[in-house]
Amino acid sequence: MFIKMGDTFKKFEGFKKQASESVHIYFDNSEITCSLDHRFKDENNNDIYAKDLKRGSIVKNDTFGQSLVIQIENIGVKTVYTPLVVDGELYTTTNGIIHHNCSFLGSSNTLVSGNILEKLVEAEPVETLFEDLSLNIYKKPQPGHFYVMGCDCATGVGGDYSCVQVIEIRSKYEMEQVAVYRSNEVRVGEYARIIDYLSKMYNNCYYIIENNDVGKQVTEEVWYTLENTNLINTEKAGKGLGTKADKRSKLDACMELKRVIDAEILKLHDSVTIAELSRFEEQSPNVFAAAKGNHDDTVSALYWAVYATMQPEIDMDNIKVKEDVKMDDMRTIDMMADALEYSSDFWGDFK
Repeated sequence: MFIKMGDTFKKFEGFKKQASESVHIYFDNSEITCSLDHRFKDENNNDIYAKDLKRGSIVKNDTFGQSLVIQIENIGVKTVYTPLVVDGELYTTTNGIIHHNCSFLGSSNTLVSGNILEKLVEAEPVETLFEDLSLNIYKKPQPGHFYVMGCDCATGVGGDYSCVQVIEIRSKYEMEQVAVYRSNEVRVGEYARIIDYLSKMYNNCYYIIENNDVGKQVTEEVWYTLENTNLINTEKAGKGLGTKADKRSKLDACMELKRVIDAEILKLHDSVTIAELSRFEEQSPNVFAAAKGNHDDTVSALYWAVYATMQPEIDMDNIKVKEDVKMDDMRTIDMMADALEYSSDFWGDFK
């Protein structure tokens, strides 16, 4: 295959489809949508990333000589297509802008290496629930299957996101992401009830809640008010409920997440999770977080879900899937959605 570069065409191997935090850039003579770490050439012929562009920045343009940035619009996670292995590394699009052969995936200090991130392929959810479309279901709960959840808490005022990751464990060598809840507007009480519902729907599964800051309120609401005893408490007796996110616990959780992804034990589907993993980097020795300007809330919930598998409540050596269990007395995921959407008891406290 060939891609245009000026008046010539260069060989390349194809396109990589991935989800990434993206921007739409308006130039004085063209415009483009790209990932945050898409690379251009600046007026001095140096590489410059989309995330580093600002109004007034200049990039090289093969048609007009240069393009001046007029406006940059953040558009969230979008599917982007990156040319792979372009001969000579540079190529030109029809608007004349010169690009570097690059991928948004994995810098050298990401938790998960770039070659592993490149293998992760997003999937469409089989169902999206709630009025704000905050719950993506990739696999509905199955009778006799074993699930765990990780929960990361936020204040619900439009900043960081409260997230729940549900993973299915078929064995210590086979795990799969089956549901992701993500909202930056959900308040403490409502979020606690969603955790409770998801735990019950996924076969009364165990779950971990990070108890830092607002997480302490969420943990107490789930434990004392909703009386859901499937919460895994990793704190020492008398130190409170849930799991404290400190340097040691986060590192253990991150290293286990890296292990199960690198070994292709954990199968991922969610586009936002994959995008956030691609920008989840080592900020200082043994401390991982999102690159500046990015979120990592789905990753945090995911590493707490994986951290749950390291706790004594879960015997990873003896996980068995019981295929013949009936769900006569269990509600379906559709019934859960109906309850959350229409039950006046559920929503009464939050209207």
